[in-house]
Amino acid sequence: EKEGATILLDGRNVTVDGYPDGNFVGPTIITDVTPDMTCYKEEIFGPVLVCLKSENLSDAIQLVNNNPWGNGTCVFTNSGAAARKFQHEIDVGQVGINVPIPVP
Repeated sequence: EKEGATILLDGRNVTVDGYPDGNFVGPTIITDVTPDMTCYKEEIFGPVLVCLKSENLSDAIQLVNNNPWGNGTCVFTNSGAAARKFQHEIDVGQVGINVPIPVP
């Protein structure tokens, strides 16, 4: 929020019964993110979805490939050709096409 992102779903301050001193993060969705923001540059361990927008498919592919973590990404599109291009040109561990990242 301090850097301009929007917390669409806030998972901070979650408490879990039986663990009053626990350190938990609930489901969180962060939108309006740009690559220069801390939430994008630093890996977050927890149920946190960081959402970025790009102007076009080439920019989206470059954005994904420039991220040092490369854990996973997804794209939402009506174009089978765009989906194929995205899937084949990105370098990540998990890819979702019109679905969030698949979880094993």
